[in-house]
Amino acid sequence: MQDPELDVLIKELETTRDMSIADFDGVIRALAFLLPKVDLPAADRIGLTDQAILIADEAYPNWSIHIRGRANDRDGHWHCTLRENDSRDSDAIIGIGHAAVLGQAILAAVMRLAMVQKT
Repeated sequence: MQDPELDVLIKELETTRDMSIADFDGVIRALAFLLPKVDLPAADRIGLTDQAILIADEAYPNWSIHIRGRANDRDGHWHCTLRENDSRDSDAIIGIGHAAVLGQAILAAVMRLAMVQKT
């Protein structure tokens, strides 16, 4: 997979509220490419928040997952940040994602972080 393809998938995660199973299948293929050792769920479950957190946990053990959002904001109100060190602001890389759906924000953060590490 090329970076432009991954960028399109991340943008889709962050902007599409109701992704189809076919869309999530593309996300699974991208994550399998970026994180080959991570056990991934089926396409109909990967967008669920608990599954996305499990993926982040398996891919980046001991990293901090910061989630923030407001329930009354309609679109793009969930923000997820993956940080290696919770106590300092000197992380070399950080995974960031934002979306209307929490699971998709987490997946976007994981994909961004994995893309940087893959290069």
